[in-house]
Amino acid sequence: MKHKLIVRILLLVAMFPSMGAARSTAEWGLAVYEVGSSANARQEQLALRNSLEIQGIPFVATSDIEEATRRPFVVAGGTLANTELTPAERESLYAYVEQGGVLLATQVRGNMFFPLFGLTDATTSQTNFSLQFTDRGDAASRYLNRPEELTISLGDPLLYAETVWSTQYTPGRGTTVLAQYENGAAALTRHPYGRGLAYALGLGFKETTLLPQLARSFEAARQWINAFEPSGDVFRLLLRGLYEENVHPFLLVHTVPEGRETALVLSHDVDARESFRNSLIFAQMEASLGVRSTYFVTTKYFDDDTDIGYYTAERAEWIKQVGAMGFEVESHSVSHSATFDKFPVGSPEVDLQTYAPTELTLFGEIRVSKQLLDRDLGQETIGFRAGYLRFPNELLRVLEESGYGFDSSVSAQNVLTNLPYFGFRRRSMVAEQSDIVVVPVTLDDSLGYLTPETQHIALRNWTEIIRANGENGAITTLLIHPTDTTYKLETERRLIATHLRPEIWIGGVGSMARFWADRSLLRPAVHIGENGKTMIALNLNHEKLPPGQALVVESQPGALIPEVFDAAGEPIAVQSRPLGDRIMLLFP
Repeated sequence: MKHKLIVRILLLVAMFPSMGAARSTAEWGLAVYEVGSSANARQEQLALRNSLEIQGIPFVATSDIEEATRRPFVVAGGTLANTELTPAERESLYAYVEQGGVLLATQVRGNMFFPLFGLTDATTSQTNFSLQFTDRGDAASRYLNRPEELTISLGDPLLYAETVWSTQYTPGRGTTVLAQYENGAAALTRHPYGRGLAYALGLGFKETTLLPQLARSFEAARQWINAFEPSGDVFRLLLRGLYEENVHPFLLVHTVPEGRETALVLSHDVDARESFRNSLIFAQMEASLGVRSTYFVTTKYFDDDTDIGYYTAERAEWIKQVGAMGFEVESHSVSHSATFDKFPVGSPEVDLQTYAPTELTLFGEIRVSKQLLDRDLGQETIGFRAGYLRFPNELLRVLEESGYGFDSSVSAQNVLTNLPYFGFRRRSMVAEQSDIVVVPVTLDDSLGYLTPETQHIALRNWTEIIRANGENGAITTLLIHPTDTTYKLETERRLIATHLRPEIWIGGVGSMARFWADRSLLRPAVHIGENGKTMIALNLNHEKLPPGQALVVESQPGALIPEVFDAAGEPIAVQSRPLGDRIMLLFP
Protein backbone atom coordinates (compact mmCIF):
# COMPACT_ATOMS: atom_id res chain seq x y z
CA MET A 1 0.00 0.00 0.00
CA LYS A 2 2.86 2.36 0.87
CA HIS A 3 4.59 1.58 -2.43
CA LYS A 4 1.41 2.37 -4.37
CA LEU A 5 1.08 5.71 -2.56
CA ILE A 6 4.66 6.65 -3.44
CA VAL A 7 4.08 5.72 -7.07
CA ARG A 8 0.90 7.80 -7.11
CA ILE A 9 2.78 10.86 -5.76
CA LEU A 10 5.55 10.44 -8.32
CA LEU A 11 3.02 10.18 -11.13
CA LEU A 12 1.24 13.33 -10.01
CA VAL A 13 4.55 15.17 -9.93
CA ALA A 14 5.34 13.95 -13.44
CA MET A 15 1.94 14.90 -14.84
CA PHE A 16 1.58 18.19 -12.97
CA PRO A 17 5.07 19.70 -12.55
CA SER A 18 3.86 22.68 -10.52
CA MET A 19 3.05 20.23 -7.70
CA GLY A 20 6.62 18.95 -7.65
CA ALA A 21 10.13 20.25 -7.16
CA ALA A 22 11.35 23.82 -6.94
CA ARG A 23 11.14 26.00 -10.05
CA SER A 24 14.86 25.67 -10.77
CA THR A 25 14.60 21.90 -11.17
CA ALA A 26 14.83 20.58 -14.73
CA GLU A 27 11.72 18.86 -16.06
CA TRP A 28 11.23 16.22 -18.72
CA GLY A 29 9.85 17.04 -22.13
CA LEU A 30 9.12 19.85 -24.52
CA ALA A 31 7.66 23.27 -23.78
CA VAL A 32 5.71 25.53 -26.11
CA TYR A 33 6.65 29.02 -24.99
CA GLU A 34 3.70 31.16 -26.02
CA VAL A 35 5.00 34.56 -27.09
CA GLY A 36 2.47 37.35 -27.55
CA SER A 37 -1.31 37.51 -27.27
CA SER A 38 -2.33 39.00 -30.62
CA ALA A 39 -4.68 37.07 -32.90
CA ASN A 40 -1.74 36.11 -35.11
CA ALA A 41 0.27 34.87 -32.12
CA ARG A 42 -2.66 32.81 -30.80
CA GLN A 43 -3.14 31.24 -34.22
CA GLU A 44 0.54 30.36 -34.42
CA GLN A 45 0.40 28.82 -30.96
CA LEU A 46 -2.68 26.79 -31.93
CA ALA A 47 -0.96 25.56 -35.09
CA LEU A 48 2.09 24.55 -33.09
CA ARG A 49 0.04 22.67 -30.48
CA ASN A 50 -1.92 20.91 -33.24
CA SER A 51 1.30 19.87 -34.99
CA LEU A 52 2.71 18.38 -31.80
CA GLU A 53 -0.54 16.54 -31.07
CA ILE A 54 -0.68 15.12 -34.59
CA GLN A 55 2.85 13.80 -34.18
CA GLY A 56 2.02 12.45 -30.70
CA ILE A 57 4.63 14.59 -28.93
CA PRO A 58 3.77 15.38 -25.27
CA PHE A 59 4.26 19.04 -24.39
CA VAL A 60 3.53 21.77 -21.87
CA ALA A 61 2.20 25.07 -23.27
CA THR A 62 2.96 28.12 -21.14
CA SER A 63 3.58 31.86 -21.32
CA ASP A 64 5.78 31.64 -18.20
CA ILE A 65 9.43 31.80 -19.26
CA GLU A 66 10.61 30.06 -16.08
CA GLU A 67 8.14 27.22 -16.58
CA ALA A 68 9.19 26.82 -20.23
CA THR A 69 12.94 26.89 -19.68
CA ARG A 70 12.89 24.01 -17.20
CA ARG A 71 12.60 21.71 -20.23
CA PRO A 72 15.50 20.58 -22.44
CA PHE A 73 13.69 21.69 -25.62
CA VAL A 74 11.62 24.86 -26.06
CA VAL A 75 9.64 25.91 -29.13
CA ALA A 76 8.63 29.57 -29.19
CA GLY A 77 5.13 30.07 -30.57
CA GLY A 78 4.81 33.61 -31.88
CA THR A 79 7.00 36.20 -33.57
CA LEU A 80 10.17 37.14 -31.67
CA ALA A 81 10.00 40.91 -32.07
CA ASN A 82 11.89 43.32 -29.82
CA THR A 83 8.69 44.44 -28.11
CA GLU A 84 7.31 40.97 -27.30
CA LEU A 85 9.45 40.05 -24.28
CA THR A 86 10.54 42.05 -21.27
CA PRO A 87 14.31 42.49 -20.79
CA ALA A 88 14.18 39.89 -18.00
CA GLU A 89 12.35 37.38 -20.21
CA ARG A 90 14.80 37.96 -23.03
CA GLU A 91 17.74 37.43 -20.69
CA SER A 92 16.14 34.21 -19.42
CA LEU A 93 15.93 32.95 -23.00
CA TYR A 94 19.60 33.77 -23.60
CA ALA A 95 20.60 32.10 -20.35
CA TYR A 96 18.54 29.01 -21.14
CA VAL A 97 20.40 28.35 -24.38
CA GLU A 98 23.77 29.34 -22.96
CA GLN A 99 23.36 26.74 -20.21
CA GLY A 100 22.61 23.94 -22.69
CA GLY A 101 18.98 24.33 -23.72
CA VAL A 102 17.72 23.93 -27.28
CA LEU A 103 15.42 26.60 -28.68
CA LEU A 104 13.42 26.66 -31.92
CA ALA A 105 11.70 29.93 -32.86
CA THR A 106 9.68 30.86 -35.92
CA GLN A 107 10.02 34.22 -37.65
CA VAL A 108 12.77 35.82 -35.54
CA ARG A 109 12.53 39.51 -36.43
CA GLY A 110 13.82 41.54 -33.47
CA ASN A 111 17.50 42.46 -33.68
CA MET A 112 17.81 42.08 -29.91
CA PHE A 113 17.55 38.32 -30.54
CA PHE A 114 20.06 38.24 -33.41
CA PRO A 115 23.14 37.38 -31.26
CA LEU A 116 21.29 34.39 -29.78
CA PHE A 117 20.40 33.01 -33.21
CA GLY A 118 23.59 34.09 -34.96
CA LEU A 119 21.85 36.45 -37.39
CA THR A 120 22.81 39.84 -38.80
CA ASP A 121 19.52 40.68 -40.49
CA ALA A 122 15.96 39.47 -41.08
CA THR A 123 13.49 40.66 -43.72
CA THR A 124 9.94 39.60 -44.53
CA SER A 125 8.63 38.46 -47.88
CA GLN A 126 5.55 37.09 -49.62
CA THR A 127 7.35 35.89 -52.75
CA ASN A 128 9.04 32.73 -51.48
CA PHE A 129 7.22 29.84 -53.16
CA SER A 130 9.47 26.93 -52.18
CA LEU A 131 11.95 25.82 -49.56
CA GLN A 132 14.87 23.43 -49.94
CA PHE A 133 16.71 21.63 -47.15
CA THR A 134 20.42 21.98 -47.83
CA ASP A 135 21.92 20.27 -44.75
CA ARG A 136 20.69 16.75 -44.07
CA GLY A 137 23.05 16.11 -41.18
CA ASP A 138 21.01 17.94 -38.56
CA ALA A 139 18.38 16.33 -36.35
CA ALA A 140 15.78 18.70 -37.82
CA SER A 141 15.99 16.88 -41.16
CA ARG A 142 16.26 13.36 -39.70
CA TYR A 143 13.01 12.20 -41.29
CA LEU A 144 13.42 13.99 -44.62
CA ASN A 145 14.78 11.56 -47.18
CA ARG A 146 12.65 11.94 -50.31
CA PRO A 147 12.80 14.63 -53.01
CA GLU A 148 9.25 15.77 -52.13
CA GLU A 149 10.42 16.36 -48.54
CA LEU A 150 13.75 17.99 -49.29
CA THR A 151 12.11 20.58 -51.56
CA ILE A 152 8.64 21.64 -50.48
CA SER A 153 6.02 23.92 -51.97
CA LEU A 154 4.71 27.11 -50.36
CA GLY A 155 2.39 28.06 -53.21
CA ASP A 156 2.06 28.04 -56.98
CA PRO A 157 3.90 30.99 -58.60
CA LEU A 158 2.03 30.40 -61.86
CA LEU A 159 -1.26 31.22 -60.15
CA TYR A 160 -0.25 33.77 -57.51
CA ALA A 161 2.08 36.75 -57.37
CA GLU A 162 2.31 36.44 -53.57
CA THR A 163 2.08 33.58 -51.09
CA VAL A 164 2.40 33.11 -47.30
CA TRP A 165 4.47 35.48 -45.21
CA SER A 166 8.01 34.28 -44.60
CA THR A 167 11.16 35.64 -42.96
CA GLN A 168 14.52 35.62 -44.74
CA TYR A 169 17.63 35.48 -42.57
CA THR A 170 21.14 36.75 -43.11
CA PRO A 171 23.33 34.38 -41.07
CA GLY A 172 26.37 35.55 -39.16
CA ARG A 173 29.66 33.82 -38.58
CA GLY A 174 29.32 30.33 -37.11
CA THR A 175 25.67 29.97 -38.11
CA THR A 176 24.72 26.98 -40.24
CA VAL A 177 22.06 27.30 -42.92
CA LEU A 178 19.87 24.17 -42.91
CA ALA A 179 17.29 25.29 -45.49
CA GLN A 180 16.91 28.11 -47.99
CA TYR A 181 14.28 29.66 -50.24
CA GLU A 182 14.46 29.51 -54.02
CA ASN A 183 16.21 32.90 -54.05
CA GLY A 184 19.04 31.54 -51.90
CA ALA A 185 18.03 33.36 -48.68
CA ALA A 186 18.28 31.38 -45.44
CA ALA A 187 15.01 29.85 -44.25
CA LEU A 188 16.23 27.67 -41.33
CA THR A 189 19.42 28.25 -39.37
CA ARG A 190 21.24 26.68 -36.41
CA HIS A 191 23.54 28.59 -34.12
CA PRO A 192 25.54 27.29 -31.14
CA TYR A 193 25.30 29.65 -28.19
CA GLY A 194 27.17 28.61 -25.08
CA ARG A 195 26.40 24.94 -24.49
CA GLY A 196 23.06 25.07 -26.33
CA LEU A 197 21.60 25.57 -29.78
CA ALA A 198 19.21 28.16 -31.20
CA TYR A 199 17.25 27.36 -34.38
CA ALA A 200 15.51 30.10 -36.39
CA LEU A 201 12.76 29.02 -38.79
CA GLY A 202 11.54 31.65 -41.23
CA LEU A 203 8.03 30.19 -41.57
CA GLY A 204 5.27 29.91 -39.02
CA PHE A 205 3.35 26.71 -38.32
CA LYS A 206 0.20 28.71 -38.97
CA GLU A 207 1.26 29.39 -42.55
CA THR A 208 2.60 25.91 -43.26
CA THR A 209 0.18 23.58 -41.47
CA LEU A 210 -3.00 25.44 -40.46
CA LEU A 211 -3.86 27.62 -43.46
CA PRO A 212 -3.82 24.65 -45.89
CA GLN A 213 -6.61 23.04 -43.82
CA LEU A 214 -8.62 26.21 -44.38
CA ALA A 215 -8.23 26.17 -48.18
CA ARG A 216 -5.65 28.97 -48.04
CA SER A 217 -2.55 27.16 -49.24
CA PHE A 218 -2.07 29.25 -52.40
CA GLU A 219 -2.39 26.00 -54.38
CA ALA A 220 0.81 24.67 -52.82
CA ALA A 221 -0.10 21.06 -53.65
CA ARG A 222 2.04 19.92 -56.55
CA GLN A 223 -0.68 17.45 -57.56
CA TRP A 224 -4.32 17.33 -56.51
CA ILE A 225 -4.50 13.57 -55.81
CA ASN A 226 -2.50 10.33 -56.29
CA ALA A 227 0.82 11.79 -55.16
CA PHE A 228 3.04 11.91 -52.10
CA GLU A 229 2.68 15.51 -50.88
CA PRO A 230 4.36 16.17 -47.50
CA SER A 231 4.84 19.96 -47.72
CA GLY A 232 2.89 20.55 -44.49
CA ASP A 233 4.00 17.37 -42.71
CA VAL A 234 7.67 18.29 -43.18
CA PHE A 235 7.37 20.96 -40.49
CA ARG A 236 5.83 18.46 -38.08
CA LEU A 237 8.63 16.01 -38.85
CA LEU A 238 11.12 18.78 -38.17
CA LEU A 239 9.64 19.11 -34.67
CA ARG A 240 9.78 15.35 -34.18
CA GLY A 241 13.43 15.13 -35.21
CA LEU A 242 14.51 17.88 -32.81
CA TYR A 243 12.35 16.48 -30.02
CA GLU A 244 13.84 13.00 -30.28
CA GLU A 245 17.33 14.46 -30.39
CA ASN A 246 16.99 16.58 -27.28
CA VAL A 247 14.43 14.98 -24.93
CA HIS A 248 15.50 11.72 -23.28
CA PRO A 249 13.89 9.35 -23.06
CA PHE A 250 11.59 10.64 -25.75
CA LEU A 251 7.99 9.42 -25.78
CA LEU A 252 5.43 9.46 -28.62
CA VAL A 253 1.77 8.53 -28.88
CA HIS A 254 1.77 6.29 -31.93
CA THR A 255 -0.07 7.45 -35.07
CA VAL A 256 -1.28 4.09 -36.40
CA PRO A 257 -3.72 1.61 -34.81
CA GLU A 258 -2.38 -1.47 -33.01
CA GLY A 259 1.20 -0.23 -33.14
CA ARG A 260 1.48 -0.89 -36.87
CA GLU A 261 3.97 1.02 -39.04
CA THR A 262 1.43 2.48 -41.43
CA ALA A 263 -2.20 2.17 -42.50
CA LEU A 264 -4.08 1.58 -45.74
CA VAL A 265 -7.57 2.99 -45.28
CA LEU A 266 -10.13 1.62 -47.74
CA SER A 267 -13.19 3.49 -48.98
CA HIS A 268 -15.71 3.53 -51.82
CA ASP A 269 -18.07 6.21 -53.12
CA VAL A 270 -21.38 4.66 -54.16
CA ASP A 271 -22.70 7.39 -56.46
CA ALA A 272 -23.82 5.59 -59.64
CA ARG A 273 -26.65 3.19 -60.41
CA GLU A 274 -24.42 0.18 -61.02
CA SER A 275 -22.32 0.86 -57.91
CA PHE A 276 -24.97 -0.42 -55.48
CA ARG A 277 -24.95 -4.01 -56.68
CA ASN A 278 -21.21 -3.88 -57.40
CA SER A 279 -20.56 -2.78 -53.82
CA LEU A 280 -21.55 -6.22 -52.61
CA ILE A 281 -19.01 -7.81 -54.96
CA PHE A 282 -16.28 -5.47 -53.70
CA ALA A 283 -17.26 -6.19 -50.10
CA GLN A 284 -17.11 -9.95 -50.73
CA MET A 285 -13.61 -9.59 -52.20
CA GLU A 286 -12.43 -7.53 -49.23
CA ALA A 287 -14.01 -9.91 -46.73
CA SER A 288 -12.26 -12.86 -48.42
CA LEU A 289 -8.95 -11.12 -47.64
CA GLY A 290 -9.99 -10.48 -44.04
CA VAL A 291 -10.33 -6.69 -44.27
CA ARG A 292 -13.17 -4.17 -44.03
CA SER A 293 -13.76 -0.81 -45.69
CA THR A 294 -16.19 2.14 -45.76
CA TYR A 295 -18.95 2.62 -48.35
CA PHE A 296 -20.09 6.25 -48.70
CA VAL A 297 -23.59 6.01 -50.19
CA THR A 298 -25.43 8.68 -52.18
CA THR A 299 -29.13 8.61 -51.27
CA LYS A 300 -30.44 10.34 -54.40
CA TYR A 301 -34.16 9.63 -54.26
CA PHE A 302 -35.36 12.31 -56.72
CA ASP A 303 -34.79 13.04 -60.42
CA ASP A 304 -33.00 16.17 -61.58
CA ASP A 305 -30.94 17.40 -64.52
CA THR A 306 -27.95 15.27 -63.53
CA ASP A 307 -29.52 11.84 -63.03
CA ILE A 308 -32.56 9.88 -61.96
CA GLY A 309 -33.36 9.13 -58.34
CA TYR A 310 -31.30 5.94 -58.15
CA TYR A 311 -31.54 5.37 -54.39
CA THR A 312 -34.39 2.85 -54.46
CA ALA A 313 -35.54 0.12 -52.10
CA GLU A 314 -33.94 -2.51 -54.32
CA ARG A 315 -30.56 -0.77 -54.40
CA ALA A 316 -30.72 -0.02 -50.70
CA GLU A 317 -31.06 -3.75 -50.12
CA TRP A 318 -27.63 -4.34 -51.71
CA ILE A 319 -26.08 -1.81 -49.35
CA LYS A 320 -27.93 -3.36 -46.43
CA GLN A 321 -26.18 -6.64 -47.21
CA VAL A 322 -22.84 -4.83 -47.27
CA GLY A 323 -23.54 -3.40 -43.83
CA ALA A 324 -24.61 -6.81 -42.52
CA MET A 325 -21.16 -8.15 -43.46
CA GLY A 326 -19.54 -5.76 -40.98
CA PHE A 327 -18.66 -2.95 -43.37
CA GLU A 328 -19.12 0.72 -42.56
CA VAL A 329 -21.89 2.45 -44.53
CA GLU A 330 -21.82 6.23 -44.36
CA SER A 331 -23.27 9.26 -46.12
CA HIS A 332 -22.22 10.61 -49.51
CA SER A 333 -24.94 13.31 -49.48
CA VAL A 334 -28.34 13.18 -51.20
CA SER A 335 -27.78 14.87 -54.55
CA HIS A 336 -24.02 14.35 -55.12
CA SER A 337 -23.88 17.85 -56.56
CA ALA A 338 -20.78 19.40 -58.10
CA THR A 339 -21.91 22.71 -56.57
CA PHE A 340 -22.30 21.34 -53.04
CA ASP A 341 -19.72 23.82 -51.74
CA LYS A 342 -21.98 26.67 -52.89
CA PHE A 343 -25.17 25.42 -51.19
CA PRO A 344 -26.79 27.65 -48.55
CA VAL A 345 -26.68 26.27 -45.01
CA GLY A 346 -30.45 25.98 -44.70
CA SER A 347 -32.52 24.97 -41.69
CA PRO A 348 -31.40 22.35 -39.15
CA GLU A 349 -35.06 21.35 -38.80
CA VAL A 350 -35.18 19.85 -42.30
CA ASP A 351 -36.16 16.20 -42.74
CA LEU A 352 -37.18 13.76 -45.46
CA GLN A 353 -40.75 15.07 -45.53
CA THR A 354 -39.80 18.75 -45.88
CA TYR A 355 -36.64 18.61 -48.03
CA ALA A 356 -37.32 20.01 -51.48
CA PRO A 357 -35.11 19.01 -54.46
CA THR A 358 -35.52 22.55 -55.79
CA GLU A 359 -34.02 24.09 -52.64
CA LEU A 360 -30.89 22.08 -51.82
CA THR A 361 -29.07 22.99 -48.61
CA LEU A 362 -26.18 21.71 -46.50
CA PHE A 363 -28.43 20.66 -43.65
CA GLY A 364 -30.75 18.96 -46.11
CA GLU A 365 -28.00 16.97 -47.81
CA ILE A 366 -26.41 15.97 -44.54
CA ARG A 367 -29.43 15.32 -42.33
CA VAL A 368 -31.72 13.68 -44.90
CA SER A 369 -29.04 11.31 -46.19
CA LYS A 370 -28.37 10.26 -42.61
CA GLN A 371 -32.07 9.83 -41.96
CA LEU A 372 -32.44 7.53 -44.99
CA LEU A 373 -29.41 5.39 -44.16
CA ASP A 374 -30.36 5.13 -40.49
CA ARG A 375 -33.87 4.05 -41.50
CA ASP A 376 -32.86 1.53 -44.15
CA LEU A 377 -29.86 -0.02 -42.39
CA GLY A 378 -30.98 0.28 -38.78
CA GLN A 379 -27.80 2.11 -37.81
CA GLU A 380 -26.41 5.42 -36.59
CA THR A 381 -24.68 7.07 -39.53
CA ILE A 382 -21.70 9.15 -38.32
CA GLY A 383 -19.44 9.56 -41.36
CA PHE A 384 -19.64 11.84 -44.40
CA ARG A 385 -17.89 12.45 -47.68
CA ALA A 386 -18.98 15.18 -50.08
CA GLY A 387 -19.39 14.48 -53.77
CA TYR A 388 -16.33 15.52 -55.80
CA LEU A 389 -14.70 16.34 -52.43
CA ARG A 390 -16.47 19.71 -52.48
CA PHE A 391 -15.97 21.31 -49.07
CA PRO A 392 -18.33 24.15 -48.01
CA ASN A 393 -17.02 26.59 -45.43
CA GLU A 394 -19.70 25.53 -42.92
CA LEU A 395 -19.39 21.77 -43.51
CA LEU A 396 -17.91 20.64 -40.20
CA ARG A 397 -20.26 22.81 -38.15
CA VAL A 398 -23.28 21.35 -39.92
CA LEU A 399 -21.92 17.80 -39.57
CA GLU A 400 -21.27 18.32 -35.87
CA GLU A 401 -24.75 19.72 -35.25
CA SER A 402 -26.27 16.81 -37.22
CA GLY A 403 -24.68 14.09 -35.11
CA TYR A 404 -21.71 13.08 -37.28
CA GLY A 405 -18.27 12.14 -35.98
CA PHE A 406 -15.94 12.16 -38.98
CA ASP A 407 -15.51 13.54 -42.47
CA SER A 408 -13.44 12.56 -45.51
CA SER A 409 -14.10 15.39 -47.97
CA VAL A 410 -10.57 16.66 -48.63
CA SER A 411 -7.58 15.42 -50.57
CA ALA A 412 -4.41 14.87 -48.55
CA GLN A 413 -2.52 16.78 -51.19
CA ASN A 414 -4.77 19.84 -50.94
CA VAL A 415 -4.46 20.09 -47.13
CA LEU A 416 -0.74 19.17 -47.26
CA THR A 417 -0.95 16.42 -44.64
CA ASN A 418 -1.14 12.64 -44.75
CA LEU A 419 -2.54 12.28 -41.23
CA PRO A 420 -6.04 12.77 -39.78
CA TYR A 421 -6.74 15.95 -37.86
CA PHE A 422 -9.49 17.88 -36.08
CA GLY A 423 -10.79 20.58 -38.41
CA PHE A 424 -12.56 23.86 -37.68
CA ARG A 425 -16.31 24.30 -37.34
CA ARG A 426 -16.02 26.93 -40.06
CA ARG A 427 -13.22 27.39 -42.55
CA SER A 428 -11.92 30.44 -40.76
CA MET A 429 -8.99 31.20 -38.47
CA VAL A 430 -11.36 32.73 -35.93
CA ALA A 431 -13.62 29.66 -35.80
CA GLU A 432 -13.65 27.12 -33.01
CA GLN A 433 -11.96 23.79 -33.50
CA SER A 434 -14.39 20.99 -34.25
CA ASP A 435 -14.74 17.55 -32.70
CA ILE A 436 -15.05 16.13 -36.22
CA VAL A 437 -12.08 14.00 -37.27
CA VAL A 438 -11.03 14.72 -40.86
CA VAL A 439 -9.49 11.76 -42.72
CA PRO A 440 -7.95 13.04 -45.99
CA VAL A 441 -8.17 11.07 -49.26
CA THR A 442 -4.79 10.20 -50.79
CA LEU A 443 -5.55 7.87 -53.71
CA ASP A 444 -8.47 8.13 -56.14
CA ASP A 445 -9.43 6.06 -59.18
CA SER A 446 -11.49 8.78 -60.89
CA LEU A 447 -10.84 11.31 -63.69
CA GLY A 448 -9.41 8.60 -65.90
CA TYR A 449 -6.56 7.78 -63.53
CA LEU A 450 -7.42 4.08 -63.22
CA THR A 451 -8.31 2.42 -66.53
CA PRO A 452 -7.75 -1.06 -67.98
CA GLU A 453 -4.61 0.33 -69.64
CA THR A 454 -3.22 2.17 -66.57
CA GLN A 455 -3.98 -0.30 -63.79
CA HIS A 456 -0.38 -1.52 -63.52
CA ILE A 457 0.93 2.05 -63.41
CA ALA A 458 -1.65 3.05 -60.80
CA LEU A 459 -0.85 0.02 -58.65
CA ARG A 460 2.87 0.77 -58.75
CA ASN A 461 2.34 4.45 -57.95
CA TRP A 462 -0.11 3.75 -55.12
CA THR A 463 2.28 1.22 -53.58
CA GLU A 464 5.10 3.75 -53.59
CA ILE A 465 2.91 6.43 -51.97
CA ILE A 466 1.91 3.98 -49.22
CA ARG A 467 5.59 3.23 -48.64
CA ALA A 468 6.50 6.94 -48.50
CA ASN A 469 3.75 7.68 -45.98
CA GLY A 470 4.77 4.64 -43.95
CA GLU A 471 8.28 6.06 -43.50
CA ASN A 472 6.69 8.97 -41.63
CA GLY A 473 4.16 6.97 -39.62
CA ALA A 474 1.40 8.45 -41.79
CA ILE A 475 -1.63 6.82 -43.39
CA THR A 476 -2.90 6.43 -46.94
CA THR A 477 -6.61 6.55 -47.78
CA LEU A 478 -7.81 4.89 -50.98
CA LEU A 479 -11.02 5.86 -52.78
CA ILE A 480 -12.38 3.51 -55.45
CA HIS A 481 -15.75 3.98 -57.13
CA PRO A 482 -17.30 0.49 -57.53
CA THR A 483 -18.50 1.15 -61.08
CA ASP A 484 -16.53 -1.78 -62.53
CA THR A 485 -16.00 -5.30 -61.24
CA THR A 486 -13.16 -6.25 -63.58
CA TYR A 487 -10.02 -4.09 -63.62
CA LYS A 488 -11.03 -1.91 -60.65
CA LEU A 489 -11.83 -4.89 -58.47
CA GLU A 490 -8.61 -6.62 -59.48
CA THR A 491 -6.45 -3.55 -58.88
CA GLU A 492 -7.83 -3.11 -55.39
CA ARG A 493 -7.49 -6.83 -54.68
CA ARG A 494 -3.83 -6.76 -55.72
CA LEU A 495 -3.17 -3.61 -53.68
CA ILE A 496 -4.67 -5.18 -50.55
CA ALA A 497 -2.91 -8.50 -51.10
CA THR A 498 0.42 -6.69 -51.49
CA HIS A 499 -0.04 -4.96 -48.14
CA LEU A 500 -1.49 -7.82 -46.08
CA ARG A 501 1.47 -7.78 -43.72
CA PRO A 502 1.67 -7.61 -39.91
CA GLU A 503 3.22 -4.15 -39.97
CA ILE A 504 0.36 -2.62 -41.99
CA TRP A 505 -3.09 -1.84 -40.61
CA ILE A 506 -5.94 -2.10 -43.16
CA GLY A 507 -9.46 -0.94 -42.39
CA GLY A 508 -12.22 1.59 -42.94
CA VAL A 509 -12.34 5.36 -42.59
CA GLY A 510 -14.61 5.22 -39.55
CA SER A 511 -12.30 2.83 -37.71
CA MET A 512 -9.37 5.16 -38.37
CA ALA A 513 -11.38 8.19 -37.24
CA ARG A 514 -12.45 6.48 -34.01
CA PHE A 515 -8.83 5.52 -33.33
CA TRP A 516 -7.77 9.13 -33.89
CA ALA A 517 -10.48 10.53 -31.63
CA ASP A 518 -9.50 8.06 -28.87
CA ARG A 519 -5.83 8.88 -29.37
CA SER A 520 -6.50 12.56 -28.68
CA LEU A 521 -7.58 11.66 -25.13
CA LEU A 522 -4.14 10.32 -24.17
CA ARG A 523 -1.77 12.66 -22.31
CA PRO A 524 1.21 10.57 -21.19
CA ALA A 525 4.16 11.91 -19.23
CA VAL A 526 7.53 10.46 -18.26
CA HIS A 527 9.10 10.35 -14.80
CA ILE A 528 12.61 9.08 -14.15
CA GLY A 529 12.94 7.36 -10.79
CA GLU A 530 15.94 7.68 -8.48
CA ASN A 531 17.18 4.33 -9.75
CA GLY A 532 17.06 5.57 -13.33
CA LYS A 533 13.99 3.54 -14.18
CA THR A 534 11.53 5.13 -16.60
CA MET A 535 7.90 5.37 -15.51
CA ILE A 536 5.11 6.51 -17.81
CA ALA A 537 2.05 8.13 -16.29
CA LEU A 538 -1.25 8.16 -18.15
CA ASN A 539 -4.09 10.59 -17.56
CA LEU A 540 -6.85 7.95 -17.82
CA ASN A 541 -7.91 5.14 -15.54
CA HIS A 542 -7.37 1.60 -16.73
CA GLU A 543 -11.00 0.97 -17.67
CA LYS A 544 -11.09 4.10 -19.85
CA LEU A 545 -7.96 3.37 -21.88
CA PRO A 546 -8.97 3.27 -25.57
CA PRO A 547 -8.19 0.07 -27.50
CA GLY A 548 -5.66 -0.11 -30.32
CA GLN A 549 -3.40 2.59 -28.86
CA ALA A 550 0.36 2.37 -28.44
CA LEU A 551 3.23 4.43 -27.08
CA VAL A 552 6.76 4.60 -28.44
CA VAL A 553 9.52 5.28 -25.93
CA GLU A 554 13.25 5.62 -26.42
CA SER A 555 15.27 2.53 -25.55
CA GLN A 556 18.33 3.51 -23.54
CA PRO A 557 21.36 1.21 -23.07
CA GLY A 558 20.99 -0.99 -20.02
CA ALA A 559 17.58 0.44 -19.14
CA LEU A 560 14.66 -1.78 -18.22
CA ILE A 561 11.36 -1.71 -20.08
CA PRO A 562 9.41 1.29 -18.78
CA GLU A 563 6.56 0.73 -16.35
CA VAL A 564 3.19 2.24 -17.27
CA PHE A 565 0.67 3.45 -14.69
CA ASP A 566 -2.87 4.71 -15.11
CA ALA A 567 -4.23 7.90 -13.54
CA ALA A 568 -4.91 6.08 -10.27
CA GLY A 569 -1.34 4.83 -10.04
CA GLU A 570 -2.31 1.28 -10.98
CA PRO A 571 0.20 -0.58 -13.18
CA ILE A 572 -0.86 -1.48 -16.72
CA ALA A 573 0.37 -4.73 -18.24
CA VAL A 574 1.44 -3.47 -21.68
CA GLN A 575 2.96 -5.61 -24.40
CA SER A 576 6.42 -4.44 -25.43
CA ARG A 577 8.15 -4.80 -28.79
CA PRO A 578 11.71 -3.58 -29.55
CA LEU A 579 12.08 -1.27 -32.57
CA GLY A 580 15.76 -0.47 -32.93
CA ASP A 581 16.48 2.52 -30.69
CA ARG A 582 12.95 2.53 -29.28
CA ILE A 583 10.32 0.30 -27.70
CA MET A 584 6.69 -0.03 -28.73
CA LEU A 585 4.29 -0.35 -25.79
CA LEU A 586 0.89 -1.76 -26.77
CA PHE A 587 -2.12 -1.26 -24.54
CA PRO A 588 -4.06 -4.40 -23.64
